[in-house]
Amino acid sequence: MAQERLTKDQRREQARELARLEREARLKAQARNRILIRVGATVGVVALLAAIGGGIWLATRPSGPGPANMASDGILFTGNADGEIEAVQTGSVPADGTPVPTDPDAYDVPARIVIYLDYGCPYCNQFETTNASQIAELVAAGYATLEVHPIAILDRAFLDSEYPTRAANAMACVAVSKPNAFLDANAALFAAQPAEQTEGLTDDEIRDILDSAGALDDEISACIGEKRYAGWVEAATDRATSDPDLANPSTGGFGTPTILVNGVRYTGALDDPSAFAAFVAENADFSESDPTPTPTPTP
Repeated sequence: MAQERLTKDQRREQARELARLEREARLKAQARNRILIRVGATVGVVALLAAIGGGIWLATRPSGPGPANMASDGILFTGNADGEIEAVQTGSVPADGTPVPTDPDAYDVPARIVIYLDYGCPYCNQFETTNASQIAELVAAGYATLEVHPIAILDRAFLDSEYPTRAANAMACVAVSKPNAFLDANAALFAAQPAEQTEGLTDDEIRDILDSAGALDDEISACIGEKRYAGWVEAATDRATSDPDLANPSTGGFGTPTILVNGVRYTGALDDPSAFAAFVAENADFSESDPTPTPTPTP
């Protein structure tokens, strides 16, 4: 059958119709693409904002309230009338709040000893094992107060286990529930200090050490597992490391141990108890009625 020939006008009309259909298809495709681009961009922005928000949250997570008996970011010890060492009971640092520094005039003692330490720090271990007994003797005799500030600047040295933070958190738990056992727990943790570039002690090993020091109960055990004060440890560490009054003049930075006696930095040998005893005597504020203390340096 022969194909019917189209007139010139019919061919022109057919071309117009084909052009119209092609144009409509092109416009629909363009509209569809614009919608897909907008949806994709929206999803991308939402994902980006979520990622940024998550990063901001991790970087600025609320510190939470600090532990009781550590309103200054440290726990304070004094001697009582029976010649025993007691923890001073205080409040806590409010969530995202400011610590309350210990009033130096609140306790009538010749020497105020303040120590900032990290449980992963071998130099802190050296100072503590060398001087803990003579410091305890000074405090028990009423010649000194002792304020201990656990911080965590060496997490990087423990293979992503955050051992210093976990240890400081555990000691914060002790400060809340068994504050008078704090110094025994402190000594026990340093006696079992793990080496750097290891994963450090597990939470269960920390519990066992505290238990051996008489510084564990169900509440402390739960507190350790929850890492209840890890946010406070991070905030207290930031406060210490950014405090210009705690910076080492020789380096311009903060390091542990940082040891102060009546506000004067100890820069002597960490493993020489006689040197530290002489430093305390030199910087103590003794009245005429106060006999000079005679601590017994640990050999």
